[in-house]
Amino acid sequence: MPTAPPQGTALGLARLAPAGTAVSLVCATVAIGTSLLFPSLLAHAVDRTLTGATPTGTLVLLTAVLLLRVLADTGSGLARTSVMTRVAASQRYRLLRQVFDLGLPGLRRYPAGDLVSRMTGNAATSAGAVPVLVEILVVSVVSLAGLGALSLIDWRLGAVFLAGAAPSALLLWRETHSSYRSYERYAELQGTIAARLADALAGSRTIRASGTAAREVTRILEPLPKLARYGMENWGILRTVAWQAELALTGIRVAVLLVAGLGVADGRMSAGEFLAASMYLTFALGFLDQVHHVVYLREVQASTNRVAEVLAARPQARADCSSVLPPGPGALSFRRVTVRLQDQLVLDCADLEVPAGAAVALVGRSGAGKTSLALLAARLIDPDSGTVVIDGVDAALVDPVHLRQEISYAFDRPVLLGRTIREALTYGRPETSSAEVEYAARVAEADAFIRRLPQGFDTALDDTAFSGGELQRLGLARAVAHGRRILVLDDAMSSLDTATEAKVAEALTEHLAGRTRLLVAHRATTAARADLVAWLDGGRIRACAPHDVLWATEAGYCAVFA
Repeated sequence: MPTAPPQGTALGLARLAPAGTAVSLVCATVAIGTSLLFPSLLAHAVDRTLTGATPTGTLVLLTAVLLLRVLADTGSGLARTSVMTRVAASQRYRLLRQVFDLGLPGLRRYPAGDLVSRMTGNAATSAGAVPVLVEILVVSVVSLAGLGALSLIDWRLGAVFLAGAAPSALLLWRETHSSYRSYERYAELQGTIAARLADALAGSRTIRASGTAAREVTRILEPLPKLARYGMENWGILRTVAWQAELALTGIRVAVLLVAGLGVADGRMSAGEFLAASMYLTFALGFLDQVHHVVYLREVQASTNRVAEVLAARPQARADCSSVLPPGPGALSFRRVTVRLQDQLVLDCADLEVPAGAAVALVGRSGAGKTSLALLAARLIDPDSGTVVIDGVDAALVDPVHLRQEISYAFDRPVLLGRTIREALTYGRPETSSAEVEYAARVAEADAFIRRLPQGFDTALDDTAFSGGELQRLGLARAVAHGRRILVLDDAMSSLDTATEAKVAEALTEHLAGRTRLLVAHRATTAARADLVAWLDGGRIRACAPHDVLWATEAGYCAVFA
């Protein structure tokens, strides 16, 4: 018999579209009633016609029942579409919110391509659970009612039906039960291919420059043979179930109609009862016709579980985050902070004091923990242990929205969001004035090329192509316009030429004096312009001093830039 996804799944999805689900159930109830009433009325009309009576009243009722069934089917179709649309939209919205709640650790756990796969294909497939379950419920009720009607007409008909249906149902259930694992692996492999494709697209320029396109295609499509195998397994199961169900349907139908025909010949049944029995037999056999829906539910179950896996993930436990930062100059302290990413120790009890208003460069080899330390400031990631203190307040107690209004970031690969350049620079801070936007653009050395554009700051982003250096300067301008007390630059000048980088660094030093700046630096010139340099090595702060001092006394520090 049909089986449902894990307990609570259908009810949980139904709650996402309560109105559509209610309409579906009402239409299903009407469909059940009309389906069961129609054969009886038709049999009555036939018997009256054979006896010479006029079945006018019965024909009127038949017409009304048919019209009611058409309306129920139409309403059911509309409700099905509404439910699937609302459930899919709700699933995608919840997934998107969950991704942002999980933050950067979540993105490391679930690659972007895999998330897209879950948010599109899996969410859409899981949305079919409610309509299919409603249909299976309707067919199951009609099947039971049809069996009851057959037994009322002649108990022999019910007995023959059960003798054939019970073993057929058990056999088909065993066949469909094995399809879940195939669908689960198929969905996982689709996500793997999508994740690899997204990674390759992000690094397409590097791939082309390296001449490794063929190798990347091979890497992306490496799971394809397994994907094909599981796909063929699914089709094989469906094919096997289809012919077995058809064979069972034919055998049971022939046996029941044979017994009914003998009943008419023996005088136990009338011609009208034979007609009614043949129609009720069709209803009773409906559950075997739902085998394809049962197989589809296995696919729904696998997709729903992939969506539920992300929704069930829990962000890192946090204390009460209702506090706000008091007015302050932007003193920043990292106290014995430890960060592990995928079981790898990135920061190991690191201690660093960033004086208010100072520019502190974070220097170290790749993997030393520079970016992780910078991300801790605004809690883009949280430490596994230790505390981050801003102007005397533990950042873990501060409302993240308020915290991120006080700390702004510029990254090495900024993404511009909004319709125009002005909207991109004020994204998340729509209250920023035009004067502040233009000042930030001047500090970031972006003002000149922006004003050369056709509409200046109001030029549409879709109409403009920016170089890597221009993108970085726009990202810097956005950070300058947003930040209040702390500005974090994560290798945000790596794409600038030497002359422009020097001008931007000088502007950041002169125009942002008094604002605390944390700079992830890969160039000695950037480190030299900072007030202090924090040298990271092996996840710890090896030393903190001006660049000149470290350059003169620490050979290991000099080797970082070599």
